[in-house]
Amino acid sequence: MENTQSNTIDHEMAFFKRLCTDIAIGKVELPVLPKAALRIKKILDDPECSVDKVVSVISTEPILSASLIRMANSAAFDRRNKVVTDLKTAVTRVGLDIARNTSVSIAIKQMFDPRKAKHLKSHLETLWKHSLKVAAIAYVLAAKTTNINPDEAMLAGLVHDIGKFYILIRSDRNTELFQDEASLQELMQLWHTGVGKVILENWGFSEAMALVADEHEVINHESYMRGANLTDIVVVANLLSYVGESTSPYKGIKFSAVPSFERLGMNTENIMNVLTKSKEQIDSMIQVLH
Repeated sequence: MENTQSNTIDHEMAFFKRLCTDIAIGKVELPVLPKAALRIKKILDDPECSVDKVVSVISTEPILSASLIRMANSAAFDRRNKVVTDLKTAVTRVGLDIARNTSVSIAIKQMFDPRKAKHLKSHLETLWKHSLKVAAIAYVLAAKTTNINPDEAMLAGLVHDIGKFYILIRSDRNTELFQDEASLQELMQLWHTGVGKVILENWGFSEAMALVADEHEVINHESYMRGANLTDIVVVANLLSYVGESTSPYKGIKFSAVPSFERLGMNTENIMNVLTKSKEQIDSMIQVLH
């Protein structure tokens, strides 16, 4: 029995060391965004891009096209009850940034599809649901409390835990190392923020977006000399996403005392008020992003 436990620990340490070395020398086996998502991102990075050009690229991707039309007709965007049936009108209604975010959302789900995992399927499914919830809450928070672009906040919420997706997929190939849940959780807790930052930088995302992946769990980041930023939005959205969940890792934390809440101008009174009044919009966005 002792030999078995010793071997497991040795395997875990070897895995930690390999991952640490890969990150240190920049040779992490990084996932690559699908070509369609890259094309759309490249087009939307051009300030002169036209809706027609974006639509021409999106139209070659049936799943993305259907998702955007469904989104345009959702409660989150359809305030006139006028049904959209064509892609150009859908893209115009939801906006170019949402089109980009949806393409990234679909790309992430394809890359880290739970069906690809033999042993950690449930972990990937839970993580995906969490990411969608954080993205939707981040969108609402940015729109209601700051001048930060809500679409950027949504994207930041979608990708904030990208490092965990990577580690779960990699761990799925080394299941003999993780015979207890504590080992897997420790691995993700130690490494997912750094890995996430590397992945987003590799994908060409902004410095602010990479910083979200790296610092979204630094909940006591004291910096009173600046206003709210993208990381603050995701820190708050991440904390609020666990409200009402018995398995919350943030039990006992007084939200109103967290600096990010203060920078967003949120106190004990309005924290739950924002969630309650925005529940329909949040639920709708989660559904269409899914």
